[in-house]
Amino acid sequence: MNSPKTSKQLIEQLEMLPWKEDNQEESQHLIQLLKLAVRKAQVNSDSLAEKMTEGVAQCQIICDSEGVVYDYRFISVNKAFETHTGIQADKAVGKTILEIFPDVEKFWIKFYGDVALTQKSNSTTHYNHNTKRHYTSSAYSSTKGEFTMLFKDSTESIELTAANLEIVKSQTHNSAVLNHMQEAFAHCKIICDATGEPINYRFINVNEAFVNHTGVTSKDAIGKTILDIFPDLEKSWITIFGQVAITSIPSSFIKYNHNTNRYYQVNAFSPAKGEFASFRRDITDQETKRIELEKAYLKAEENDKLKSSFLANMSHEVRTPMNAILGFSSLLEDDAVSEKEKKVCLKQIKSSGNKLLTIISDIVDISKIDAKQQKLVFEECDLNQLFDELYNQYSVLNTNAELSIKIEKEQKDRFIILTDETRLNQILSNLIDNALKYTQKGEVTIGYRLKDNTLEFYIKDTGIGIKKENQKIIFERFAQVNDPSSAVASGTGLGIPIAKGLIELFKGKIWFTSAHQKGSDFYFSIPINVQKERKTETTFNHTLLIAEDDDVNFLLLELWLNRHFNIIRAINGVEAVRLYNEHDSIDLILMDIRMPYMDGIEATKEIRKTDSAIPIIAHTAYAMNEESFAIKKAGCNQVLIKPITREMLFAVLATYNIII
Repeated sequence: MNSPKTSKQLIEQLEMLPWKEDNQEESQHLIQLLKLAVRKAQVNSDSLAEKMTEGVAQCQIICDSEGVVYDYRFISVNKAFETHTGIQADKAVGKTILEIFPDVEKFWIKFYGDVALTQKSNSTTHYNHNTKRHYTSSAYSSTKGEFTMLFKDSTESIELTAANLEIVKSQTHNSAVLNHMQEAFAHCKIICDATGEPINYRFINVNEAFVNHTGVTSKDAIGKTILDIFPDLEKSWITIFGQVAITSIPSSFIKYNHNTNRYYQVNAFSPAKGEFASFRRDITDQETKRIELEKAYLKAEENDKLKSSFLANMSHEVRTPMNAILGFSSLLEDDAVSEKEKKVCLKQIKSSGNKLLTIISDIVDISKIDAKQQKLVFEECDLNQLFDELYNQYSVLNTNAELSIKIEKEQKDRFIILTDETRLNQILSNLIDNALKYTQKGEVTIGYRLKDNTLEFYIKDTGIGIKKENQKIIFERFAQVNDPSSAVASGTGLGIPIAKGLIELFKGKIWFTSAHQKGSDFYFSIPINVQKERKTETTFNHTLLIAEDDDVNFLLLELWLNRHFNIIRAINGVEAVRLYNEHDSIDLILMDIRMPYMDGIEATKEIRKTDSAIPIIAHTAYAMNEESFAIKKAGCNQVLIKPITREMLFAVLATYNIII
């Protein structure tokens, strides 16, 4: 049975990833981010367990050849475990309960074994003669064959109840003693059907505390049955008390009563055949706290497992592009590889590098959201233009002839809103990427509608959809839905959680509907301020010549720059020289290096024959040391190595007084 990995084990697994010297700086950056995420999750989980006053122990059951539980082994314990049991952690972890207490009550092994095998949570109060203490324990199982116990010492409460029982036995008619008890007392006669099955019980006597606990006076209770008072009482109350009255075997348990909306610690015994007496102590506050702690601990344990699953998946996500980078890099060193094949190799290296950058960006984004360091910067944005840009971008990237992309815009003209355009674009892109990833046929529709001061966006697809049992984890960090019917790789599992985190920064909300094999519809709404469009015409102070043969790369540069500058495009070096000669207004040239007919180096040399002043910025994905030297020698002022960011590009432009 696999247990959640410790922080040390996860870090050791990270160290085993295929980091190579050629990518040492980037690799170390990624591993440090991953280590930070692992340690943070582990610290949160460990801190919760150590701060709890309840004893906590994670255990693994041991079965015989027939599958019957006969022992269990301690995997981990917290400090409170040592306090409540007197057993130090180093004496417990790795040992079985029978190694620690060879004559432990078989009740405990059976109780915890049932929880581990059925994965149904349960609670009990029972005695441990080895520690000579009574314990109230609850147990749950998130992995079959394992269980987590949360318990506290309830000896004082049990001993007080036992003393009260003696009072009842010896002074049943001493109402003064009964009425001064804090525990609710009731003496009842069981009512059975013709088969001897308990179906009701009638009150013989109650004390003042019973009135305080239930709101039912002694006059309204004595002589009445429990179903007269509470017609919809849970049948389990009657069953438990009936067994006590019929068998004369005492019972102690914790139970919720929905009629009073309270939790009770109950001790019941039979003073006479067919009768039972019970003491009830209101423990609602303690039990509510225990349940919250159990939920928190269960959540921490689940996060631990998600973290382990994330790391295993991250290992795959990192190894795959890293393998491509290293493999194609080695091919470039082979003189037998043709120039055409080298271009293919370089294209694959670039693509794989982008995948690694995406992984790092996702981890950074989710970390900034978690640390509440992500800020929004609001500015005017033409929403329709943003949608057009997204449509153009994904239309170029979509190579699937059986899949179409549609946009639906409620507003037909320019639609100016005040928002953080970068983050809104990121949200939409993450959701569109997800839709395209899981849709092989049909269409992906992107749209919005305006509702008062709220914008509701939607991304609908006709893809594989999400099974109902998987829908609850869609927004969980690092969680991936594994669908055997889909051949799509799972990814990092961070795209949608990042979108959700950003939407919450906008004070919005996200939801979805989905049917397996029919598609998914994701919606999110954010409050928005609609701005009145300015009447003045926009004029630009600078004109940029962009020499770029790749349509996708040019589209990216155009989207970054066209709102602030006049853009002229050349698709090769020959055209770059011609356009430069035809336009006197060009203030700066962005020069790609690898272009057909005439490359960027030769084009720069031609331009420098007549103009030594105009700034020429080379942007290339292929620059080695020798090539960088050749580029600068040709006359380029600066070399930008792809991938570049918008912030990086704008910073470079500013150094040449090309500013917005």
